[in-house]
Amino acid sequence: MDKKFKDLGERAADICRRHCCSKRSGTAPDFPRDSQPDRPKDFPVDLWRDLGRENLMGIIIPEQYKGLGLGLDALAPVTEQLVISGASMGFALTFLIHHLVCHHFIITHADKCHRDALLPSMASGEVTAAFAVSEPGVGAHPKYLKTRAKKKDKDLIITGEKSFVTNAPLADLFIVISVTGTKNNRNLFSAVIVPRQTSGLTVGKSMDIGRLYPCPHASLTLERCSVKQTYVTGKPDLAFETMAIPFKRLEELMVPVIVSGAMINLFKTLGSRLPVNLQKSEAPALEAMACRLSQMAHSSIKECMNHRNYNFPPAKTREFARRTEQSRQYFRDLMQRAKIPPDRNQDQFDRDLTTFLGLFH
Repeated sequence: MDKKFKDLGERAADICRRHCCSKRSGTAPDFPRDSQPDRPKDFPVDLWRDLGRENLMGIIIPEQYKGLGLGLDALAPVTEQLVISGASMGFALTFLIHHLVCHHFIITHADKCHRDALLPSMASGEVTAAFAVSEPGVGAHPKYLKTRAKKKDKDLIITGEKSFVTNAPLADLFIVISVTGTKNNRNLFSAVIVPRQTSGLTVGKSMDIGRLYPCPHASLTLERCSVKQTYVTGKPDLAFETMAIPFKRLEELMVPVIVSGAMINLFKTLGSRLPVNLQKSEAPALEAMACRLSQMAHSSIKECMNHRNYNFPPAKTREFARRTEQSRQYFRDLMQRAKIPPDRNQDQFDRDLTTFLGLFH
């Protein structure tokens, strides 16, 4: 691993460890709670702010916008180290989505005006954005999406609902996929930047989805929200093909580093709890499995960056999922052989891991 990337990962790990009040295997540590009423309950805002102060919220933002100017291959070890150091998979997802929305919708697709206005604050973590595509009852299927943006003079009037929006309770602005026309009986979509304070936009309460704690989710209601037509980012009418689908693939590419970080954390904790008669034989096997998962996750990212193409073979993600499942079963079997009782947070860990692995099927 590049020394600079390793140093970034160690900085993130140090910050995370400072915020941990207790060690818990493979799940969220007890972070200090935020007292601001407009924040989602129990989200570790102090950790979020400290990562921003260390410039770790702007890893992939160009230096001209006060970021570090690095790539996804630098974001990967930082995200992984957060989980290794005790942050939950849910917090790592919140961190990752902040960067990916910034990378995909602002850096790659937004015009200079929006890059100038948003990126410096996103680099510090003072501003974050959420991507809103799914709708109640239909998910993200383009045939059934109903949120619509209609032109009126120089404005767009947006009406509709979005559901299960990751990071919505934290977000200062939303990238909203909206129907902006039809062609050959098929909807055309545009991605519209909608600031949180826009009149008619209501962010629902943070949802308890039973997994990925403390990553916040919420619904959005848009009632005749008016924004300038210049708030369209990317290619008008082509957002689903050029933005929504590639963003899903980008998530699938990056999520494995969260999983590998969680498995490294889990196996390290188990190794320290093994009885002496099993440590010599089993600890190296645990380490080897965790390292293999990490190598697979990072190599896929580097390969895609080298080819400038995120359409990596589905077989690779399925193989990663298969190996992870094998490692999880090995962990369960070893716990039984060693007569170690399950951690009190093991159910949460399993739900989170199953949720992530579900992306690859």
